[in-house]
Amino acid sequence: MPATVEGFSEVFGILKEMVSGVKSAINIPENQKKELRGAIADTAELIDETLTILKQHLTIVISELRFGDKQNAKRMISELNDFQGWESKFRQFQLCDKLRIATDKLKQKGLYELINNISFQDTEAINQRMFDYIGGEVNAARSVGTMLLELSRLAYSVDSDPEMVAKELDEARNEIGKWRQAFIDLEIEIRNSI
Repeated sequence: MPATVEGFSEVFGILKEMVSGVKSAINIPENQKKELRGAIADTAELIDETLTILKQHLTIVISELRFGDKQNAKRMISELNDFQGWESKFRQFQLCDKLRIATDKLKQKGLYELINNISFQDTEAINQRMFDYIGGEVNAARSVGTMLLELSRLAYSVDSDPEMVAKELDEARNEIGKWRQAFIDLEIEIRNSI
């Protein structure tokens, strides 16, 4: 089973597109650009925090499987489909208001109409990207949830093939790490431009 969290590519793409649109927008006061870039960076940071929790948890499970109590590891693996720390963190990032507040302020001030960028020729395009972001966020959660559910099924193989289980968990942790690093890099890029 390949470990993938495809929903994050959509979220990442939307955030990158929004950053690009804000960078190249003309006639928007610099303080407004800074506010929106900051909100996008905060969102990237919150996604990174969420993925960090999940990556750390998988590291604990792998360590328990390889060096600790296999039965405890088996229990932890079967509980992945209901990982409460992930759910709680995800709810926080799904309801991240900073980005919405910043874009609402831009809309209220009529600044969407001033954006002159190929990505946002239509005055409602940036607003639509916000709705797409929210939908992408839900899609990302669904993707991670699916991955966790699939990983939880590995509990049945702990006794018969613990090394295969550890390998699958390693692959999932690496995939999560890849996306975590992408969001960290995006956040750094945005914050350096503020």
